[in-house]
Amino acid sequence: MKKLLICLLVFGLNPARIQAQYLYQHLNVLNNLRSESRLYELDVDFHSSVRPLNQTQMEEVQQSQEHQYNTNASWFNRKAWNEHLVKVDEAKYAITIDPLVNFQLGLEAGEEQYRYINTRGYLLEGRIGKNLTFYSTFLENQGRFANYITQYASRRRVIPGQSSPIRGFGDGGFDYGFVAGEVSYNPNEFFAFTAGQGRNFLGEGYRSMLLSDGSFSYPFFRIETTFWKFKYVNLWTQMYDLRREAMITPGNFARKYLSAHYLSINISPRLNFSVFEAIMFGDSTQQEGLDVSFLNPIIFYRPVEFAVGSRNGNALLGAAFSYKTFKKQMLYGQFVLDEFQLSAILAQEGSWVNKYGFQLGYKMYDAFKVKGLFQRLEYNTARPHTYQHREVLTNYAHYGSPLAHPWGANFHELIYQAIYQKNRWEGDVQFNFGRMGADAAGSNWGSDIYLSYESREQDLGNEIGQGISANYFYLQARAAYVVNPSSNLKLELGLRYRNFSPDVAENVKTTAMLNQESAMLIFGLRTEMFNRYYDL
Repeated sequence: MKKLLICLLVFGLNPARIQAQYLYQHLNVLNNLRSESRLYELDVDFHSSVRPLNQTQMEEVQQSQEHQYNTNASWFNRKAWNEHLVKVDEAKYAITIDPLVNFQLGLEAGEEQYRYINTRGYLLEGRIGKNLTFYSTFLENQGRFANYITQYASRRRVIPGQSSPIRGFGDGGFDYGFVAGEVSYNPNEFFAFTAGQGRNFLGEGYRSMLLSDGSFSYPFFRIETTFWKFKYVNLWTQMYDLRREAMITPGNFARKYLSAHYLSINISPRLNFSVFEAIMFGDSTQQEGLDVSFLNPIIFYRPVEFAVGSRNGNALLGAAFSYKTFKKQMLYGQFVLDEFQLSAILAQEGSWVNKYGFQLGYKMYDAFKVKGLFQRLEYNTARPHTYQHREVLTNYAHYGSPLAHPWGANFHELIYQAIYQKNRWEGDVQFNFGRMGADAAGSNWGSDIYLSYESREQDLGNEIGQGISANYFYLQARAAYVVNPSSNLKLELGLRYRNFSPDVAENVKTTAMLNQESAMLIFGLRTEMFNRYYDL
């Protein structure tokens, strides 16, 4: 009894700091750069690869990031340029409400019709008591996109990173929604429990080879345990397969489940090593229930899978590291292992069984001693058939999109980013260079993870870029003025250029879209909340 009382006191006392905002940052690279910068000091001991970042833990190692403004200005000026539309901050509860908009107009070279996005919605964040925080958002959207995005949406039945189109809209457009919301309970400095409909990200990179935020949101429950040098994450999710052939009844998407564990170890404030495990499981007939053995919170599931006699699970293992080389500079990397045979690796015959990928990157905050300048150079690659599975239902994907790298597998990619922020101005430029092997219609060279690896073209001689080899180039340049820092409302002008050029005739279709070039000039007013990836 005495031990039980002590445990209850540990959970009930030492509450999280009172705060008006939701416990976690939203996943957005641009919005988070300034607040993250301090975390990459050489003396800061923080688990920065587990995202979204815990804002209460961040406040323990950095100063407040609140901007200064004239609080005596008129109500309209304060709400338009500086404050949340609605803000209540009391000891027992707090709430903020902001409208979300995304009004973008674009012109694609060679096309007569304008491209546009018309988004209206809201973001509500709040706190009840000292330990319970929450957020809710809903977006109603209509859009006509660049041709390659339209092809992706038509083929995968999903707007990249967002919802399945509800219906067509106008001439070549889509009508779609987006919903997300989470509740988080942070009883003390050791534990945080979160449930909701959202996304997660593991890693220090722009991409993640383990788990990224490029897909649509999903129902999940996450436990974060932080103590001494360790942060341990348990993540359980329910995910969906949009393929018509996977539906048991019309309009009822097939369900599958992901269980993932991530253990982050700060060997020193400068050096981190992490291990990752995930297993995707599901029943293609949708008749079997959830096996409770997969709810085990202890890392390394593969022995459990064998013990219960399951052959339906698709298991992934991974590892990651990061090292702060200099002040606010970091070398980082990831390795993901889907399947391998040591004998096949030693034979060096290009066996299809050797399915793995890795990442290596370097990033700098306040680069070259220029405050507000961020730079990143990152390389990503994955061998053919990585993330595929025997049963397509249990591939490493959700809602028509890969859960790791958006290109699936069978690729090399090099990314350069430069972002500069000063006062309310920001500008960024990004280059992506890639070499991938696309799948022609009816073939499986290992790029499209929505194919079963049992339909592979060959057992030996597999190499990255096989199939229809293609070069990929993407450029994004953008300048923006932050109208309201509290809601992240921005007025922006940008250019996107994409060139996907397979080594085949133009009329040969591939699963990575047609040989094409796309250039768009974009002007817009938008409330930036989540990452959106157009470099597909």
